[in-house]
Amino acid sequence: MKKSVIKIFSIILSVILFSSFLFQGDANAAKRKKKLSNDELTQMVDTTNRLMKKVYSYSLFSPKDNEILIDLKIKLDDFLPMNTSNPDFPALYYKVGYIYAQREYKDDAIDCFKTILENFPDSPYTAKAAYELKKMGVKVENPAAGAASGK
Repeated sequence: MKKSVIKIFSIILSVILFSSFLFQGDANAAKRKKKLSNDELTQMVDTTNRLMKKVYSYSLFSPKDNEILIDLKIKLDDFLPMNTSNPDFPALYYKVGYIYAQREYKDDAIDCFKTILENFPDSPYTAKAAYELKKMGVKVENPAAGAASGK
């Protein structure tokens, strides 16, 4: 009995260690990848637009939609350092932040809007992000964005 328990425990431990090794490899591969391919970017834009349509039409989000939204934010954050000159990134961050705000995930929305202010100060989405932050009661410290108003 004791040997079988130890054997089962060692098998479970081996499976856990092996699966964590597999997932760590995927995370490292994503970090090595510097820029999004055009296909990946197009897919992100299409997915974000689909979720925005759901927000605008007051449609219910499925658990899968929530998972997609979280994955979009993670992917944006992972690829941000090498894509600060990409003109699609501020729009994607704004839309994801707007979706989070409408879904009442205030902290995630604030993070998206602040990312725009910090990384894309010359973007047309800077004023929009500052406006959304002000609507949520967040003090905007960027003077250029703070002077902007309206959507």
